[in-house]
Amino acid sequence: MENNYTQNPYHNDPYRNRQNLYPNVPAPAPLPAAAVQTPPEETVFTRKMKSGFPFFGVGSALYALFYAFCLYRNASGITYPFFVAGTLCYFFFSMKKLGVPYKKSSCFYIIGMLFLGVSNCLTTSGPLLAMNKCGIFLLSFCLMIHTVYTDQNWNFPKYLGSLFAVIGTAFSCLLRPFDDMTFYFDAQKQAKTEHKSYFLPTLAGVMITIPVLFIVTLLLASADSMFSELVSGLFDGINFASIFGVCFMIVSVFFVSYAVCAALARKNIREDVRDLRTLEPITAIIVTAALCVLYLAFSIVQILYLFLRKMQLPEGYSYSAYAREGFFQLLAVCILNLLIVLVCLYLFRENIVLKGILTVICGCTYIMILSSALRMLMYIGRYNLTFLRIFVLWALAVIFLLMAGVTVFIYKNSFPLFSYSMAVTMALYIGLSFAHPDYWIAKYNLNPVHLTYLDDYDIFDSKCYLCSLSADAAPILLNDQTNPWLHAETTAEGDITVTPPDLSDVARYEYENRDVTEELSWLRRYYDKIDALRKNMHLRSFNFSVYTAGKYLD
Repeated sequence: MENNYTQNPYHNDPYRNRQNLYPNVPAPAPLPAAAVQTPPEETVFTRKMKSGFPFFGVGSALYALFYAFCLYRNASGITYPFFVAGTLCYFFFSMKKLGVPYKKSSCFYIIGMLFLGVSNCLTTSGPLLAMNKCGIFLLSFCLMIHTVYTDQNWNFPKYLGSLFAVIGTAFSCLLRPFDDMTFYFDAQKQAKTEHKSYFLPTLAGVMITIPVLFIVTLLLASADSMFSELVSGLFDGINFASIFGVCFMIVSVFFVSYAVCAALARKNIREDVRDLRTLEPITAIIVTAALCVLYLAFSIVQILYLFLRKMQLPEGYSYSAYAREGFFQLLAVCILNLLIVLVCLYLFRENIVLKGILTVICGCTYIMILSSALRMLMYIGRYNLTFLRIFVLWALAVIFLLMAGVTVFIYKNSFPLFSYSMAVTMALYIGLSFAHPDYWIAKYNLNPVHLTYLDDYDIFDSKCYLCSLSADAAPILLNDQTNPWLHAETTAEGDITVTPPDLSDVARYEYENRDVTEELSWLRRYYDKIDALRKNMHLRSFNFSVYTAGKYLD
């Protein structure tokens, strides 16, 4: 006899059994199928990536090959703007495949990235190249977030959190190509049961064959000297380090680019902006009021001593010595003030007293910015220019404009502070990048008027620094019309003769009593550096700055 329990059609339905046992208790509604079958990170976009794996997989592979061609051992070549353009094409083609529409407002980020890409092939300055690459990286992620999400009302905390969220999600998606590939071929196999796919077995065979062949070849080469010579002859002239480097770059870029697309496809960032201003303003008022008193006292001192010079300095102190100190500290305080004001505006509830205190802090920050700029200008007048000193002046200008936007934001919350800050920073940095600071450093430091302020030790430091400048400075350093030390020539007998440049009396005395051998040494080092750059330049690594500098070597 069959078991009655197994014959019951509802014996696997606990809610039906409970309904029979407790007829007055309603059974819960069944969960939607999508809620049961779809994992939390699954979205319409992720399903499109899985079903369109051939497009995204091949697209990421082609982009990785293009990336390696443009950038492998090529930090400032003519291929850099093409790399930026290719990156934009890859991104927008991927978004179009996912069904994400293009936004006209994205032009802001696109133009910035293209300008920085062009700047990279116009300079060889190490600091500029590093900052250009950081700028392209940040602008590209801002472009991605702006394209995928509705970010018109986002603020600084929201954008910063979203940036880290996308990067973190991309790390978690590094192995997504394998998952999507498996899903795609499983779906193809289920859709066409009569068609057998050989892609996965072929791929597995290739992946296994490569290391096995490598290991067996090494073993056989070590076992027979004649075979070892034959193998060595086959691989003569092949740079395995370069091959490994290129392959590693291609594989890394493939997984990273695919992971970034997968992270964007998850769309796991909430688009609404939460109001974080929940903290009690009295805490901020106490802290900022104390700082405000301190800043007011400091500002009064700056106005009286530095700007107006109405008060007596301590004994042994001159106004120039007083001004030539503290600019880096003041720059740090200005940055700190900017952060303090932003924290108070985003985390504490609105309060009229707090707004007034923050306004005073902004006003004191303006005075600190002017004080730091004046100190730096006086320091440059005594010790000449360096890239760091130019960058400090640039940073002060950026902070001044950012603080102006923050001052408006204090009283008008609808002010687009993030967009304003991005526009200001990007515009000023593009100006700095295209200005070629090394050119102006060399031109300023070799001005005969400025040489009169330097003693022997300072002149030696200045020569060492000029020697370290990039090819951007070659039109000044390798031009006998602008570099007085290029008047030293070697006669046929090997003796050094000197033709004094057109200098003032003091500068002429210092010039005539200098060590000519040392001068020729630092100029020779710079000449050899530019010559090496020119000889190593080819079609892929062509750089306009090196090309221009090479004209002065002939």
